[in-house]
Amino acid sequence: MSFKKFRRWMDEPGNSLVFTGSTMFVIVVSAGILVPLFYRFGPYDFVGEPLQSPSWAYLFGTDQLGRDIFSRTFHAVYRDMGVAFLGVSIPFITGTLIGIILGISKSKKTTSLIGSVIDGINAFPLLILAVASIAFLGPGLSSVIIILSLVNWARYAKIARTKAVVVSKANYIEAAYTLGYPKRRIFRKHIGPNVSSETIAYALSDFIIVILLVAGLSFLGLAATPPAAEWGAMISEGRPYLISSPWVSTFPGIALCWSAISLSLVVDGLNRREGKV
Repeated sequence: MSFKKFRRWMDEPGNSLVFTGSTMFVIVVSAGILVPLFYRFGPYDFVGEPLQSPSWAYLFGTDQLGRDIFSRTFHAVYRDMGVAFLGVSIPFITGTLIGIILGISKSKKTTSLIGSVIDGINAFPLLILAVASIAFLGPGLSSVIIILSLVNWARYAKIARTKAVVVSKANYIEAAYTLGYPKRRIFRKHIGPNVSSETIAYALSDFIIVILLVAGLSFLGLAATPPAAEWGAMISEGRPYLISSPWVSTFPGIALCWSAISLSLVVDGLNRREGKV
């Protein structure tokens, strides 16, 4: 792409936000890949005296145990992003398929029953359900993934069901049935892509929520547990030192905010491109 074409593309509504957010997100993900590969300290190495301030030797300083915060902050990227990715992708796939099936189903009894389950799950805030479920499963990142997979699909199913009802009544779908196209082809080529475009847009926003949820649960000691390098857990560990050594919590907090803001910019830009804002 030439520079002039790039400038024209950037001048279109929302594209500058998408570009900025994508660049910010690529930076943090790249750092999460490169720092563990090339940085001289590991996330669990005791490298110096506890609570040393940021310097050339320790870029983000050291924590209360003398571990390098720079290394721990970027080792946490794959853990937070990985859990968020699984916590979004599994409910996205499951919920979208269930929602499409309900939207095109002719069985009112089944639709009503499963629809009631979906509405019941969606009636409770995600954080409340997560905390309550962890009481049974026990703390840990694997528990968070299981909880999100069991609960969060209902939000995608509701969106997919609503869209599938509209799409299934569209003229081109009725024409496809009239022409004798197989139901599998209609589902795969027409209904599925049109419905999933809605749930994909929600998944981008949900990714932000899940990242913050994972960090929040880790902050409370319900997800990642010591000595795991995870943003929420690191922020929590730095609470006693906020006045004397604020860098212990500040840098993981910046990484968390950076990731959330980058995705927010992408979502906002996509909405502006589609005329939703």
